[in-house]
Amino acid sequence: MQRAHQGFSDRTQAGAALGLALATELPAGEYVVLGLLRGGVPIAAEVAHALGAALGALAVRKLGAPSNPELALGALAQYRGEEDRVLNAELYRRASRSFGLDSLEDTETAARQKLSALSDQFADYAPELTDRIVVLCDDGLATGATMKAGLALVRKFQPAMLIAAVPVAAPTELDELSRYADRSFALIRPQEFNAVGAYYEDFTQVTEQRVHQLLRAAG
Repeated sequence: MQRAHQGFSDRTQAGAALGLALATELPAGEYVVLGLLRGGVPIAAEVAHALGAALGALAVRKLGAPSNPELALGALAQYRGEEDRVLNAELYRRASRSFGLDSLEDTETAARQKLSALSDQFADYAPELTDRIVVLCDDGLATGATMKAGLALVRKFQPAMLIAAVPVAAPTELDELSRYADRSFALIRPQEFNAVGAYYEDFTQVTEQRVHQLLRAAG
């Protein structure tokens, strides 16, 4: 699945394009579409509309290095009272040597507290996943850490099929999702990948108020 041009106006347009593509490629079935909080929810809302599916939100939190929060050592995910964690084993080993395990544990504890607060805030938007075809959406895939954590967690609920779908993805990270998802989709897979935001004209941060609006409208 490849777009002719390399970018989107905003998340709504990207989600609509992704939803249209998925609706033509996926089999009929009972779908649930989950957006990773927060930027994945506008994408998921459009995909859910295209598939005639239930919409929900899944809380994720990146585990950053103590000195560099943007460096993803892994990620945490929570949904319906369950949690999972995915680590980049090599980066985590290096960080443990540099900062010590106590420092990494403190960072993880802080991340888990913020994750739990986010998960609680959107707990009303957590559809049943067992025996459903679940599509997990984000606004893009760079390191893939949060998507992998989300997929690993959703798998615990025994969906009939588990699909990862994003508007844009780094090709190597998209390939890695085959270990977590039954199928994975991206509209743009640039060989020379830049930051996710580089593929959007408007990549304004999604507010929690906006997420609530989208989820209520779909409910």
